[in-house]
Amino acid sequence: GAITTDNSSRTLTLSTGNNIAGADITASGNISGVTTLTLADVGGTATLSGDVDVTTLTVGNTVANVAFTGNGSSVANSVSFVNDGTLTLGASGTTQTYNNGVATTSVGGTVTLNGTLASSNKGIQFGAVTLGSATIINTNATNTDGDITFGAITGGSNALTLSTGNNIANANITVSGAISGLGNLTLANVGGTTSFAGAISAAALSADNTVSNISFAGASASGNNYTFSGAASFASDGTLTFGNESADNFTFNGGLTTSSVAGTVTLVSSNFSSSNDAM
Repeated sequence: GAITTDNSSRTLTLSTGNNIAGADITASGNISGVTTLTLADVGGTATLSGDVDVTTLTVGNTVANVAFTGNGSSVANSVSFVNDGTLTLGASGTTQTYNNGVATTSVGGTVTLNGTLASSNKGIQFGAVTLGSATIINTNATNTDGDITFGAITGGSNALTLSTGNNIANANITVSGAISGLGNLTLANVGGTTSFAGAISAAALSADNTVSNISFAGASASGNNYTFSGAASFASDGTLTFGNESADNFTFNGGLTTSSVAGTVTLVSSNFSSSNDAM
């Protein structure tokens, strides 16, 4: 059932035993009225599938797996997950808000993202992630605090939409690793620069006129492969750069359109191809 506290401290700590595999915690109901929720010494999986609304969420490195999946969940503090197992955030079609940002870069196992994960003008920092369903990341940026960073992204054929804030200069998106098996990639309301440093394998790609600068510029001296099986359409209002090395390869099997880009389009690489589709 639901957990509601009205005691003066309004703290809740959930523990089973550190390194005790299969010693799980399951909270299927909503959690409200809690100021501080702490997961510590959980050797199994801590599953919080209800609407969890807390001021402070703490997940330490003595916790194995965490499934924080409840729709409508909100966390007020800047939460950094450091559990040493897997982490699942959200479920298909859900919305979760991490008001002061969220970081998963220190999680030991696979991090799986689902639904809409948002902040209130604070940074969202992911390491390597896997998409479990269609995913939207939005920092609702009003200044430069609302950046989004990723390591590698394994798409599982799911769609990904990335947003910071329209016309918010330097509210950037940085993907430092490779993107593989992604469904449609959508950029919308990005006032800073969106940078893709690794290889990409995705379906369609779209960036409308609420997006500023875009750069496909990896650091691999041997070149990166950027492959899109669907249409790639750019109407961004800033600059657009293809390549960092002459060895970079771009394949647009659904065609490529850049005629509506407002800024300078730069082709560092000359290796462009399609499957009989217009570019």
